[in-house]
Amino acid sequence: MFNSLRKRLTWLYTITTGCILTLVVAGFLLFRMEETKRGQLEQFQNTWNNVSSRMQFGTTISHSWLAQTEAAGHLILHIEENGIPFLYTGSWTPRTERQILIDRVKQMAAEQGVYTAVAPVSSSMNVTSLITLTGDEGEEYYAMVLAISTGNGVKSLCLISYIPPVIQMLRETILYLGLMYVFGIAGLFLISWKFVGWSLRPVEESRQKQAEFIASASHELRSPLAVLRSGIAAIKAKPEESEALLRTMDAECARMSRLISDMLLLASTDAQTWSIHMEETDLDTLLIDTYEAFLPTCREKNMKLQLQLPDETLPAIRADKERLKQVLFILLDNALSYTPSERSIALKAEVSSQGKPTRHHPRQIHIQVTDQGPGIPDDVKAHIFERFYRVDSSRSKKEHFGLGLSIARELVSLHGGTIRVEDNPGGGSRFVITLPI
Repeated sequence: MFNSLRKRLTWLYTITTGCILTLVVAGFLLFRMEETKRGQLEQFQNTWNNVSSRMQFGTTISHSWLAQTEAAGHLILHIEENGIPFLYTGSWTPRTERQILIDRVKQMAAEQGVYTAVAPVSSSMNVTSLITLTGDEGEEYYAMVLAISTGNGVKSLCLISYIPPVIQMLRETILYLGLMYVFGIAGLFLISWKFVGWSLRPVEESRQKQAEFIASASHELRSPLAVLRSGIAAIKAKPEESEALLRTMDAECARMSRLISDMLLLASTDAQTWSIHMEETDLDTLLIDTYEAFLPTCREKNMKLQLQLPDETLPAIRADKERLKQVLFILLDNALSYTPSERSIALKAEVSSQGKPTRHHPRQIHIQVTDQGPGIPDDVKAHIFERFYRVDSSRSKKEHFGLGLSIARELVSLHGGTIRVEDNPGGGSRFVITLPI
């Protein structure tokens, strides 16, 4: 499912960004085309100014100069004096016959009132505006005509310039842009594939965790349900043993109820619909109450429970007293379950004293629960707070579902604190809760 979604999103992102890239490339190409057209026009204007100035100032125009000028710029220079053309056949062959182009330009100049065989009347010189004409094969030309009045009559100049197609002039640019466009689309596809995969990874992990959560919950619920069904069958077969069987069934019902309560609590934290009631909390009193609650159980199991508090009274903090006590109960219950008899468990609290408190480094209180059990391997520490995760993979300890530490982490997080596990120097594990003051 996620591979299919990843492909669809990748194509969507590629097409979207590809459209943007297409617009950018097209815009750049249009800009270059307009720039090229402006350059062609400027080049023609410069050539016209150069040639017409030679005509106006009577500079000698030779065959070699005409040939060199025409060949360099694909020009047609047609000069007449009193209607008689200058004897020059041209240095290159345009696609449309040379004389046809000259006749068309002279006709268009006449429409503007400029005649190559008639001297100007109102002034000594007549010049046409820019003339654009098309050849027989669709090629384009720029042209201008100049008529100058002389003592002997009139001298005229027809300048025609071949305009290469813009696409032809930008052939290398278009090829370069085409290659860049293809590689750009391929690059966008690869980047989109990686980005979509990276974006969907949390969703995939969440789905996988949800599937594992459901599988683990089903596994845990199957055991008490099996006990209930077998108990009902046994009561039907042997009614005289119903009292003992009912006690077993009641214990399993209580166990299943506790599991469901834990699951509902985690579900409410996931949905962010569960709130805590913050109030000023006396930590000394809270820790002493917790110590006294577990002391009888420790004595029954022949364990030593230690309460280690600083000489000075612990500062009050804003917390949900009942939920914070629930966290301590979870940690102490785990310690009791995994610590052998005749060993000790410690409940300790201290205030951080590393430098002067600041906004970025406020004062904190650390609550520790230390046991002398088998300890937790380093490769397991990263997973110990995951739901339904237990170091005892055989699930032989029926009183633990693997949800307690997950609940503890969620509750501590709601208080703005953190919880971590580390090795106890004397053997076993140490759980450290850090809360802001």
